[in-house]
Formats: sequence, structure tokens, C-alpha cells
Amino acid sequence: MKKNKDDKAAGYAYRLLSIRPRSEKELRGRLFKKGFGQAVVCEVISSLKDKKIIDDLKFSRLWIESRMRTSPKGDMLLRKELAGKGVAPLTIDKALSEKSGNEGVVVATLAQKKIKSLEKLPKPEAKRKLFSFLARRGFSFGVIEEVIRENLGA
Repeated sequence: MKKNKDDKAAGYAYRLLSIRPRSEKELRGRLFKKGFGQAVVCEVISSLKDKKIIDDLKFSRLWIESRMRTSPKGDMLLRKELAGKGVAPLTIDKALSEKSGNEGVVVATLAQKKIKSLEKLPKPEAKRKLFSFLARRGFSFGVIEEVIRENLGA
């Protein structure tokens, strides 16, 4: 009986992972929600970790890479999203430190696109809207201010 539950739980875990990568906490939560017991869930998670199928650092790297490609976000927002997925702070720090690309370059690129839609506004309003746009995407205030200064003046 126990082996059957392990097989069902492992099958469910593999199905979830075939849809998209997941953090250990996400996968553990989904298995519990499906009704599998503590022992079965721990066994499946342990097995997947041994096989290196789930790895929060790898998951974090993939998450960051995907976000930067599809919808660029700043480190603050990426950190919040990964923490919400149950990734440990040290793992998040390591993944963010390995991130390719400079946050300033990403902010400047986004700012250039946004500035085109703000050209007809008075300068103070354009600055405020650009600042809000970039801040909502989790970029640091220092980087945002520098980009605004370079593109819209002091």
C-alpha cells in the first residue's frame, strides 16, 4: 500500500514539474494539498532532491532568467517573488549575484521605451510617472534616479 502512495505522489510531482519548474516548498505544498501524508511527501521530495530534479538554486536562476527575458524586474521584486515561492534568502542572494546583466542597463532600456509615451507631459509629471513605473518593477531608487537624471535632466 505504501509503495502505491509513493508512486502516485511521485507521478503527481513529475506531472507538476513537467508543467513548469517549482521550488521545493511549492511542490511540498501541492503534494500536501493533494492529500498525501507527511511521510510520503518527505520521501518523494527527498528522492527528487537526490536525483537533482528539484533544486531551489536552479529554480531561482531559471525564474530570474525568465523574468528578465519576458518582463524585466528589479532585484527587489525578484527577491520578493522568490521568497513568496519559498526559496531561502541565502539561495535568493546567490542566484541574484549570478544574474547576468546590469540592473542599470535594464532600467535604462525600459526607461527609453516609457519616455516615448511621456514626451507630451510636463517634465515634473513625466519624471513622477517614470519613477513610479520603474519602482513598481522593483528597481532600486538610486538606479531609477540616475536613469531619470540622465534622460529627463535634473
